[in-house]
Amino acid sequence: MQWIGPLFTNAAGWKAYVSFAEGKWYIKHDGSLEIGKGRSGLMLLPILEKGYGECYQHQIDLLKRGLRESGLDEACAETFPFKVPVLFPFQHHMSNWADDASDWLWDIELTHAEAELLFAASQNKQFRQKTRHRLRQRVNAWTAQQGVCFVREKL
Repeated sequence: MQWIGPLFTNAAGWKAYVSFAEGKWYIKHDGSLEIGKGRSGLMLLPILEKGYGECYQHQIDLLKRGLRESGLDEACAETFPFKVPVLFPFQHHMSNWADDASDWLWDIELTHAEAELLFAASQNKQFRQKTRHRLRQRVNAWTAQQGVCFVREKL
C-alpha cells in the first residue's frame, strides 16, 4: 500500500497516514485498518480539530496531492469517508469532540439514519447549545431537501 499523509499528527505524536486501494480507504496503525471499522473513527478525531487537521478543504487538498504523487486519480479524494470522524462523537456522546465535528457537518452527505442520529443528538443537553444549534440547522436543511420531518418524542 502507498501511504498518503500525514493528514495530521496527534497530541501524542502519532502521524495519521491513509491509503486508498480497491475503492476503500485505510488508516495505518499496526498494519492497515479499513476506515469505518474498529477504532478508525476514534483514531481520526484529531482531523476535526484546528491545529491538527485544520478544515475540510485542507484535508481534501492533502489527499489530492498524495493521490497524485502516488499515481492515483486525485478525484478519489472526494470519496474519503470524513463522515466516520464527524459522526463518531455523536454516536459515542463525546461532547468536546462534537463541537469540532459540528464545523464539518455541511461537508458530508447524510443518509436518513445519519440525519436521525444528528436530530437525536440535537435534543441531547449533553452537547453544548452552540453544537445543538448547528445540528438543528444541518438536519433542518436535510429534511427540507428530502421532504421529511423528524418529530421529537415527548418525555
